[in-house]
Amino acid sequence: MSTAQAVQPQRAGLSLVGKLLPVWIILAMAAGLLLGRFLPQIGEALEPGIPLGLFLMIYPAMTKLELGEVRNAVKDWKAAAIVIFFNYAFNPFLLYGFGWLFLRNHPDLWTGLVLLGVAPCIAMVLVWTDLARGNGPLGIVLMAWNSLIQMVTTPFFIWLILGARVSIDVWLVGQSVLLYLGLPLLVGALSRAWMLRRKGLAWFRSKALPVLDDVQLIALMATLIVMFALKGEVILQHPELIWLMVPPLVLFFFVLFFGVLLVSRRVGFCYADSATTSFHCTGRNFELAIAIALTAFASRPLVGVSTVIGPLIEVPLMLTIVYLAKKSEWRLFRSNTAGACTIEALASTQSAQRTAEDAEGRKGR
Repeated sequence: MSTAQAVQPQRAGLSLVGKLLPVWIILAMAAGLLLGRFLPQIGEALEPGIPLGLFLMIYPAMTKLELGEVRNAVKDWKAAAIVIFFNYAFNPFLLYGFGWLFLRNHPDLWTGLVLLGVAPCIAMVLVWTDLARGNGPLGIVLMAWNSLIQMVTTPFFIWLILGARVSIDVWLVGQSVLLYLGLPLLVGALSRAWMLRRKGLAWFRSKALPVLDDVQLIALMATLIVMFALKGEVILQHPELIWLMVPPLVLFFFVLFFGVLLVSRRVGFCYADSATTSFHCTGRNFELAIAIALTAFASRPLVGVSTVIGPLIEVPLMLTIVYLAKKSEWRLFRSNTAGACTIEALASTQSAQRTAEDAEGRKGR
């Protein structure tokens, strides 16, 4: 048995609700369009609730974050270096290039594509890693790095890439990042620490996380319904614009994932580490993109529409990539399976920490 297999936590997999996420998104969009068409006053009445919905879309992911594990990334600097390079020196410009190739005659859709490109995923990426038999402990470390770095880089990249084409209030973008990423990060860390101290890790995982996942889905659905109720007229007038987002996003996800997978293999990673690194470079933080689109680009409804299309396309594509990644394990990593994965020491450290957390939780009760 390889080290990767030995250290994996129990796998929950993707629930039926999670697998049907594109269906829920489509239903929310349809419900919003119908409300906007026949009962527009409801969307207008619910508009003040959008900030709360955006916060609740991101907060649950932050409760899964173990910020203390960032220090352990020095034990695996290669994976951190690959993720930082691709997420913050390559991906924003790759999606910008795909936008120029496919969307240069549709500037609002191009802008939304860039918003999807500037911030890596910090929520569903753990699910994709788990389904693909990736390295869970390493994924926690990489997610922590991405959560911290993108708070600084997101406003900068939006200004750098979009500033010459569209009018941007960079301070408003920065406020959006702090409100919808920084605040959930702070509240998530505090509430996670409180729950672990009072109830322990086992209760947190079995009781709290399922509820938080449901909150995240409900918040996403509610926000989309209100958003499409408010902007439905534009969408109904130009439904063909939605399909224009498909080619650049499909190219991005496949080219980037398998490109990073090959780079990781080249530097000697086993399959579990390679898959984990690749997912953390490929997944997009569509929650933050939607939040920025609705606040900093409120006067341009198609920007918001384009960011909503992101998860609609991403979920089925990622499920396909999970399947193809597992198929590639034997073909691409036969020579790498003998080597130990890079987080054996980290997994041992986390196991000891979790045991201590559970003991503290039992004492607290």
